[in-house]
Amino acid sequence: MGSNPDNLGIATHYKYFAPRLGLAYRLKESTVFRAGFGISYTPFPDNSYAYNFPVRANNQFDPAITTYGPAVLADGVTPATFENGFPGLIQPSIPATGIITNPTKASTYFVVNQNFKNPYVESWNAAIQQSLPWHFVLDLAYVGNHGVDSVINYNLNAATVVGLGKLGQPEFNSFGRTANTNLLFAGYSSSYHALQAKFDRRFSNGLATTTAYTFGKGMGFQTGDDGGLAFYINQRRNYARNDFDRTHTFVQSVVYDLPFGKGKSLLSSGVAAAVLGNWRVSSFLTIMSGLPLYFTASASSLQAPGNTQTPNLVAPVQILHGVGLGNPWFSTSSFAPATGTAFGNVGRNFLSGPNFFNLDASLAKSIRFTERLGLELRLEAFGATNTPQFFFGSGNGTVAGVTLNSSSFGQITQATGGRQLELGAKLTF
Repeated sequence: MGSNPDNLGIATHYKYFAPRLGLAYRLKESTVFRAGFGISYTPFPDNSYAYNFPVRANNQFDPAITTYGPAVLADGVTPATFENGFPGLIQPSIPATGIITNPTKASTYFVVNQNFKNPYVESWNAAIQQSLPWHFVLDLAYVGNHGVDSVINYNLNAATVVGLGKLGQPEFNSFGRTANTNLLFAGYSSSYHALQAKFDRRFSNGLATTTAYTFGKGMGFQTGDDGGLAFYINQRRNYARNDFDRTHTFVQSVVYDLPFGKGKSLLSSGVAAAVLGNWRVSSFLTIMSGLPLYFTASASSLQAPGNTQTPNLVAPVQILHGVGLGNPWFSTSSFAPATGTAFGNVGRNFLSGPNFFNLDASLAKSIRFTERLGLELRLEAFGATNTPQFFFGSGNGTVAGVTLNSSSFGQITQATGGRQLELGAKLTF
């Protein structure tokens, strides 16, 4: 728009370097060592740098009467109709001084870092692969990565001291602002380390299996992929388990062709071969430890806008495994409100929620009419055991905000994971 440059003022960096190195060495006929290192860059997380004033300008046309009626143009009288086409855009007004005033001083501002540098991840791994009898293969690996300049939506107007309320916000004394001023983006670090083990059986005699286990830990500063900080005072407190961190992950898959039918060891001919032959059974089991729980508490006594208050841990936490109203998952008496202008001693994401269990299974039969024409019938069961997956918060798979002294504190009231059956047919020709 106008004289805005194509790059919208974002500096261009020409020194990004993203090498990839890999090594594979056969120690002996049945043993292979592998290692690798690589750097990967990610772009600006969203379109915010190009979706700001004056490039962005909302044109909204509402009914003259709030609850009903046709939309009207900016004059409040002329109807906005499809017959007349879309109204002309209302161009944003840019002050001659270039300074945008905010009469209410309560609007959130977004500040794009013009010297934004793309975040990158340094990834490395080392693995041993061992071939074993009976078509088995064992892999043991260490996997790690280090996130550099991982983006954080940083509130420039968060209070930097406790106990002063809005007087502790950097922009209040100079500009009278109490709303957030979000810098897109500030760079922080993250890390991940894991031991991974995989035990495979290559497909033979109609059977293939994969058993995988991961013991890992991811650490970071922010909530969400590109969220903000919980604590702007003593920012080191933000460094904790990532919202998606699961300590243990176990996966087991099995594919088995039943030994019946033409070319198989049992019932290889006749009606029985036609009926019982070419059946395949498969399953996929996933078991994971719980996602982190994010404990919060009232911040009214803290008097530090933009900072999150947490409760105090006053006794060891006991996992009670309760589900539903009146049956807390953990001992709620282990927590108490922090008093005065002190932060609670509970860190971010310090406790895990319920574990995850899911079994998917399928039964399929292949029918061959001619050399080219065939039919596959498949019955699939997702969540075959109908095992519920309990979680805190408003969505499954996301970090939970568990608020002290709320009516549902410590109680699981949401679940997913009901069994779903799906029958399908695929004709090939």
